[in-house]
Amino acid sequence: MSYIDPMDLGPTAFRVTHRAKTTQWPWIMLHAHQGIELLYVYEGEGEVTVEGRSFPMRPGMLMCFQPFQLHKVDVPGKPGGQYVRSILTFDPRMADLLLSPFPRLHAWFLHFWKGALPQQVFDLGEDARLSMLLDDYEQSMQSPDANEKEEQALLLTGLLRYLHLHVVPGGRVPELSAKTSSHVEKMMDWLEANYKQPFQLERMASDLHLSSYYVSHLFRKYTGMSLTAYIADRRLREACDQLLSTTKSVGEIARDVGQFSSSHFCQLFKKRKGVSPHVYRRTLSRSFDLM
Repeated sequence: MSYIDPMDLGPTAFRVTHRAKTTQWPWIMLHAHQGIELLYVYEGEGEVTVEGRSFPMRPGMLMCFQPFQLHKVDVPGKPGGQYVRSILTFDPRMADLLLSPFPRLHAWFLHFWKGALPQQVFDLGEDARLSMLLDDYEQSMQSPDANEKEEQALLLTGLLRYLHLHVVPGGRVPELSAKTSSHVEKMMDWLEANYKQPFQLERMASDLHLSSYYVSHLFRKYTGMSLTAYIADRRLREACDQLLSTTKSVGEIARDVGQFSSSHFCQLFKKRKGVSPHVYRRTLSRSFDLM
């Protein structure tokens, strides 16, 4: 059985599926969506594929999927067995707001959200802290006095802090002064306004009234990635969004997101996503079965 499930999350979307069970085999899910997805496995074995890279899946493993990442979970199953997992899906803008008072955690989250992660599948082994966070949230939500937004904020902040400290590499970001934090915010605003244009470090630095070296050095220190890598990822996210939400041709999208030729854009897209823009669009519109 094949499921292709594009998910379009709103600005405050947050969804937890707690200890869901499956006993019908084989179980296959293939989808991509606009939110971040965290998948934790309690029981069941199989394979997870993220943009063309495959990894074994077994109990105690956590999978982290970034926005618009095409991923496939394949659980062959066995008689009498079951696939049990918890899934948290959320719009990253929600976490962006929650973490703004915490500079180091916020810096790590920006990279987790927008950066190129060297690893996205993690074996937590006997570490039960993530499972306990999810169980506590589920128990709290059963209370008639539960404040949904407050419980969501507490879970998300605690879970991301756990990932930052114990699971997902990203380095430690030093505390930033108020002045430096202001510079970083202005950099991010500038990039959001200009990422579709040919990038010139000198122009960015001039617009921000900073030196080129300072802009480049601080951005890498804060996010863990280079400016050019960030811009490339931002353009691809925009391209994925337009592939899913518009009827623009691939050539039109290529020109819009970075003034690329169609052929160059297709090469870049396939190198990063594992499939061509055409296949990505057809797959997620339910008219093409990739498997």
